[in-house]
Amino acid sequence: MMKKMPAILLALFGILVSGNVAATCWAPVPQASKISFDISQAGAPLQGTFSDYSGQICIGAVNSSTEGIQVQIRMASVDTQLPELDEALRGADFFDVARWPQATFKSDSISALGQGRYQVQGRLTLRDVTRSITVPFTLQPAADGSARLVGELDIQRLDYHIGQGQWADTRWVGNQVRISFSVMLKPVQSH
Repeated sequence: MMKKMPAILLALFGILVSGNVAATCWAPVPQASKISFDISQAGAPLQGTFSDYSGQICIGAVNSSTEGIQVQIRMASVDTQLPELDEALRGADFFDVARWPQATFKSDSISALGQGRYQVQGRLTLRDVTRSITVPFTLQPAADGSARLVGELDIQRLDYHIGQGQWADTRWVGNQVRISFSVMLKPVQSH
């Protein structure tokens, strides 16, 4: 048995180096997470959140076909604590959830920056517009296999046709939107 141990270790090392080990994959736990946006409305700060989203985050193995990030957000789940504003945001001038019920993000590449910091490049689709974006984030794994993904980015709402007609005027609704996220992740099997 002792003579076979080095051979077993060598075989295991070969598998690890060859990149055949699957990436670690997680799914979001919305009840323990927050995806929010900050924007100015008539010069005053306004914050809202989205409560209904899903996705899969796979990070780990170099050149793994499973590595990547995909997120879907149900836009009707917007909540600003102002019911009339939430209805307006769901309408045709803003998110138009009847035609485009979800926003999506799909990664093209992920770069590890060290010490749990990453940068993902991918495509964000809101309404009828898809744009390439870069999102910095940190990934904080826990001993139980869960992890927390934290980051933020700025987008321009008019780049995505959010705010039609009179709402295209940035005096009433600011153009810059800061999106922040702190998402609890639970481990899942990769496909």
